[in-house]
Amino acid sequence: MIDMLYHARIGLVFLCLLGRSRAFEAVSTNSPNAELFPHVTGHVLQPKHTAVRGPKQTNKFWANWIISDPVAGNGAVHAIYPMPYVLKLGSSRELKASQNPEAMMWYQDGRLMNRDGSRLELYRTAFVGEFGLGAVEIGGQHDFQIIKEGVFGIHVEVRNPTANVSMMYPIYSGMAYVSARYTGATPKITTERSRFGDVFAFNNLVQISKGVWSVSTGFHHLSPQSAQLRIYLLDADLGFVDDSFQLELGCERSCLLLNRPLTGWVRAARVLAPRDVETLDLHAPAIPVGWDLQMEDQGHVRYKFEVAGGNSSLPKLLHWAYAHHQKMLQHENTTKMAKGLSSSQAPTKGHMAGVLGNEWLLKAQFFNETNKLDFLPVMPALSAERQARLIEETKATLQELKRTWRQSMFKSDFYFSGKGFQKVGMVCLLAEKLLSSQELELCTRWLARGFECILYKSKHPDDRSSRCAGAPGGLFYDKDWGGLPSRVGYNPTWHSKPVLHCMLADFGNSCYNDHHYHFGYFVVSAAILAKLKPSWTKNADFVNFVDGLIRDTSNPSSEDPYFPRFRHFDWFDLHSWSRGLAPNPEGKDEESTSEEMNLHYGIHLWGKETGRRSMQQLGATMLAMATATVQEFFLMAEGNPHHPADYARNRAPGMLLQNKAHYATYFGKHFEYIHGIQMIPLSPALTLARTRKFNQQEWSEILCNLPLSSTDSWTSILLTGNLAMIDPQAAFDRLEEMHPQSMDDGLTKAYALYWTSAQPAKEGNWSCSHPFFHGPRVCAAGEYRGEAQCHKCPAGTWNNRTNQTSHTACSACEAGRYSSQVGLTSKEACQSCPSGTWSTSGAVELDACIPCKQERPGGPCQIARTPSTTEASSYFRTSNSSAERSPKSVLEQTGMSSDSRTVIHVMMVAALLWSAAGALTSCYRLLTPAA
Repeated sequence: MIDMLYHARIGLVFLCLLGRSRAFEAVSTNSPNAELFPHVTGHVLQPKHTAVRGPKQTNKFWANWIISDPVAGNGAVHAIYPMPYVLKLGSSRELKASQNPEAMMWYQDGRLMNRDGSRLELYRTAFVGEFGLGAVEIGGQHDFQIIKEGVFGIHVEVRNPTANVSMMYPIYSGMAYVSARYTGATPKITTERSRFGDVFAFNNLVQISKGVWSVSTGFHHLSPQSAQLRIYLLDADLGFVDDSFQLELGCERSCLLLNRPLTGWVRAARVLAPRDVETLDLHAPAIPVGWDLQMEDQGHVRYKFEVAGGNSSLPKLLHWAYAHHQKMLQHENTTKMAKGLSSSQAPTKGHMAGVLGNEWLLKAQFFNETNKLDFLPVMPALSAERQARLIEETKATLQELKRTWRQSMFKSDFYFSGKGFQKVGMVCLLAEKLLSSQELELCTRWLARGFECILYKSKHPDDRSSRCAGAPGGLFYDKDWGGLPSRVGYNPTWHSKPVLHCMLADFGNSCYNDHHYHFGYFVVSAAILAKLKPSWTKNADFVNFVDGLIRDTSNPSSEDPYFPRFRHFDWFDLHSWSRGLAPNPEGKDEESTSEEMNLHYGIHLWGKETGRRSMQQLGATMLAMATATVQEFFLMAEGNPHHPADYARNRAPGMLLQNKAHYATYFGKHFEYIHGIQMIPLSPALTLARTRKFNQQEWSEILCNLPLSSTDSWTSILLTGNLAMIDPQAAFDRLEEMHPQSMDDGLTKAYALYWTSAQPAKEGNWSCSHPFFHGPRVCAAGEYRGEAQCHKCPAGTWNNRTNQTSHTACSACEAGRYSSQVGLTSKEACQSCPSGTWSTSGAVELDACIPCKQERPGGPCQIARTPSTTEASSYFRTSNSSAERSPKSVLEQTGMSSDSRTVIHVMMVAALLWSAAGALTSCYRLLTPAA
């Protein structure tokens, strides 16, 4: 009996392992069909700074560093965003790290009728290089290269071949330390913070123990608080170095230098609170140098970290996790939260928490739902009248498509053509459900004809006959990057600016932008055709074409040597990124979450219809992960903690970049665009992300106040993508008023009415909130903004900057002055205490000025007294002397210590720089395009 149980257990383990590996099977390992995807080289943007052979990532957080072009720009000068650290390469190839928690905010322009002045339009975070890891022997003349690339990060190497020394930076999403492996080089640690007076760039360098140092930084106009750093030195065996290695202040206290070359590691971390040092010190020897991904059955995903040395005796890896990770994390014996460690602010996705463990197991929250999704939303029982109306409209749509199916599906580019394919496909599904078999056959024939033309034009690009006029012109297999870019902008030698053409034509498809939006429409449409006409799954060209789109966007396996793994989907952020090969100082972006989910949904359906469980599980898992992410960070319901409160009130994100959130789209700022782009196309997947609670808030706070003309195609999107989910009868009635030709070009009136009829019945009542608040564009000097209003700085304070978003912008009147007035715009507006009196800073009334005779020994009056003064004289008295008014002369006469004078110097310079920064920021906003 025991023997039988043993073998049964072994069998279960074997089946479990089979299940786990099946979810990670390659779509194909064959070379892409050269007839469908002609193999070419010579992409107009060539990979730079990389030694990686074979396919290369184009849409990951490090993509800025692999592009350098006079037109596209030199991406190597921009930051990359592994989070929560933001990284740049310095002039000496040092790796500079920023962890600035202070976002810069801009409110909407209330003068425009479609703007709401009570909400933030944009926020971003400035780069402040707290520290940089470099080497004495390495400078700007030494090039850098990416020598290793994976799903989660890269290894960057800088080498001085003459001196035979090098540095290697392992850079991974969520890393808790910034690390460099040195080979014979002398570490040099720098900072962007500066010296003012007696405050140096680096201060208070203290050795805590062998290989562990603490140091604080100086001043930076964009981050007034000093940064506390922890520096770790480890030898090649990952033990802390002995006392023969000493870190010393150098470069006139603007750098830290090791006293000898090192073959080993330097790690640095910003200390956010004193309690953090215990955890940081303990886990410093665990350095991530690799990271793999396993997908397991039932929506489980496992992160497997590789640590340097592979030594099991090392402490557990410390790594940062986003909020959605924490909700999905399955706490096995090997994984736990780092209790007591302060959370770290990421630029656009809120706070991250520390996790301890060399493996994470994540359970996709919505997998059970995504795994069961079908082609159409489940329809409740309908009245005979409603059933008849849907049949009537579907027949009318079919009659219209007899005349217009070509124009719907053949629009030259892949994006709009793809919308047309899925539009026709959804009508075919309605025909299957509501109409006769003859009508279904007619519609299916159009859809099949569309794919026939795609395949024909892929093989015969020079055929100019009318048989497939307007169908997309095909895709290349690009051997330079390993992908399927649109042919139209790959290398247009005829164009005066071919790089610009590549980044713009077909929405940048040729430069690897938005493939996950474009190709999802074709994958869903192909799954519909496979369902309605199963014989098409025997068409090798058809299957190879659709599989190629999936391999390009979502290749799951390293066994496929022709495509990078998961070009678009970020398995750490758990959603996809756009932008491709266009460098951007704000990083990658995501604009249309619903179109991303459409791709994952399509992979799930295509896998099901072609009988490949591994592919179906892949699509369902990615869709489940993306759904949770969209709810967490993108569709911002009330109380969303990850964005500033006045930005979350926008409800929809607009353009969410790694370092910037902008309530706009790349094609305009109208509310209809910003919200509608999160609602297309309509699929059962959309209903998982868009909860009833969120829809009601978005509709009642924003959308119900829009004009929503029955002749505006965006109206059809907002009525179906929102109102239908909270009040389907109201949406149905308003859709009935719309002419079929006024619908969005990816939507028919028949499907809009069907979709609305399939939504759950209305629950409760909703009401439309007040119209938009068209407030001032900016708050004036002497004020700061609090939610929808500008508030005057309180008595005892002043502010000389506009557009301030916090009461902290109001500076206290300096010692010896007071103010009972609110809204002061300069420190000179604070009144001076009468002669012979003194006050502390921030005094609000004359009574706060204390007579000198009442001061304690050693008080300010006594400090300021000089041989020529009388007993009643003090530094804080009113003076007509220009010499006495000079800050420098006054400070020198007070007898203050040099440290005290330096602090005041720093404060004055900070105020001047902050004012200048405000002016520059305003200029930046005016001169920088919205995109």
